[in-house]
Amino acid sequence: MHVPLRSVQREVLEALVKLYEENRKMVKSKEVARLLGKDEGTVRNIIMWLKSMGYVESRTGPAGGYVPTLKAYEVLRGTMPYVMEPGYGVVIVFRDGDTVRLTAVHMEILGLFSAEPTKALVKVVGDLTQVDIGLRARIESLPKRKLIVEGVIRSRDLNASELLIEISKMAVIPEEYVGNVGTKKLVTVKATDSVKDVARSLYTHGIRGAPVVDEEGNIVGFITTTDIAMLVGNGEDLNAPVSKYMRRTVFTINERESLLEAMRIMDFYGVGRLIILNSVRKPIGIITRTDILRYILAL
Repeated sequence: MHVPLRSVQREVLEALVKLYEENRKMVKSKEVARLLGKDEGTVRNIIMWLKSMGYVESRTGPAGGYVPTLKAYEVLRGTMPYVMEPGYGVVIVFRDGDTVRLTAVHMEILGLFSAEPTKALVKVVGDLTQVDIGLRARIESLPKRKLIVEGVIRSRDLNASELLIEISKMAVIPEEYVGNVGTKKLVTVKATDSVKDVARSLYTHGIRGAPVVDEEGNIVGFITTTDIAMLVGNGEDLNAPVSKYMRRTVFTINERESLLEAMRIMDFYGVGRLIILNSVRKPIGIITRTDILRYILAL
């Protein structure tokens, strides 16, 4: 269930989505402010609220910024340039290092139980003259359905606005909350703990990493066995507090977000685990790529 957006919040989110769609890179708050002609401080505060509600993810550093989540697309899909309502989803065609996006309004799976290659017949809205036979294509359903199909375009019909795609991969991501799949027994270490004590704790619990928390239980960092091995190799002080060496960028996800959103965040940031937060942004668990894989295989 989505929290209703006020007009100014929707305006900022729409601008952020627009900038991200145009450039496919992290969006700065000053870029959104410039586009809307608003004060950057005001825009930044609104974006932080959007992030707290799961509509935006962020990355720190010089190359950092903000990106919309699938939840943002779902709440704004009536305004997305390549998705119609009602609609099936989006067809992404890969051409010469670039992409062509089309709206998919209907799809049929052909030959699922035959010896012939399985194909998808997709009716689309968009400029099919930009699409050539033999190009690789990906079909992504609306966030609610979470169906993904990949393959090669075998034919196109300009009059009927249809593509015939020979399927090489097809997956349905289960409709499940992260909080129901991740591990609830979260092991944390305190920022004041020594590196040596943290190493002992990780070994005792048989885990490869743990979030670092302050006295109030808020996450302030993350430490892994790999980090500690590097400290040992570099001859660092293992009696120093872990806060001196911990990673300060921690990737999190709300317990009510979907598995697909968790997979998207992991893929985007190149990480293998996310800390699960509750509604007041306190850590309550952790979800890893292995957790997701085991859940899907169990189905």
